[in-house]
Amino acid sequence: MADDGEFFEVAREAVGQLKKLTRDFPHLATKPVRHAIETWNEDLFRRGELIWEERQRVKREQTALENRAIELIDVNHVEDTLDMLTQEFGRDFDFQDLIDMVGKERYIGALRREAIELSQNSISPEQTADLWNSVGKPPVGGERWNAVGVSVLMG
Repeated sequence: MADDGEFFEVAREAVGQLKKLTRDFPHLATKPVRHAIETWNEDLFRRGELIWEERQRVKREQTALENRAIELIDVNHVEDTLDMLTQEFGRDFDFQDLIDMVGKERYIGALRREAIELSQNSISPEQTADLWNSVGKPPVGGERWNAVGVSVLMG
């Protein structure tokens, strides 16, 4: 379909043509069609147009948010990404919001990088699991993080 914004212009033109046709040839249109055309409400149509415009704005914002979340998670820890998104977009995000925005694979990748970094700083997989459980970080495959899960994540 052509640009969705053109839809409203085309619809208005179509209604104008239908009004003309039903006025000139009333016997060719059914009573419900004549009634709908006679009671055409431009204000109602404009509200529909405003709703469409708002949905497009929200879609653009969501795309920008998702793109930014992907940029951030690819180089930062999960909590740091959440903090930066909150600061930049002025609203709070939780772990599930982040996973929904960046996808499970990117989330796992960020966890893997973090677990490896913690390991390099002499933090054991058990300590990492305890840390992640304490902040409510969603586990990859179980109900809670454990040393085995963290070890498997690190590869």
